[in-house]
Amino acid sequence: MGEKVNSQERIIVAVQLLCENHVTGLTNKELAAQVGTSQANICRDLDILQNAEWVVRDTKGRWRLSPSFGGLAGQIAKSYQKSKLLLLEEEEKYLSAMQ
Repeated sequence: MGEKVNSQERIIVAVQLLCENHVTGLTNKELAAQVGTSQANICRDLDILQNAEWVVRDTKGRWRLSPSFGGLAGQIAKSYQKSKLLLLEEEEKYLSAMQ
């Protein structure tokens, strides 16, 4: 990153980088260098993400996105499925009332 970013933007960039490097994970130093900020800032950002259970350290001490974070996509998919079912129910009620 060439320009200075605020803490919220840093967290978003860190999550994107962790997503791109999920298999290998990243160290604080690597994240700081790629985000373009200090290791102290990255430590604070990772602490926030860890408290939200979005990141974990792997067996080598490298940061990775957590299963909890990955589960967010499943929750979104379930929400779409529920919405489709509700819409189908409403459609059936409407069509049956028309007859």
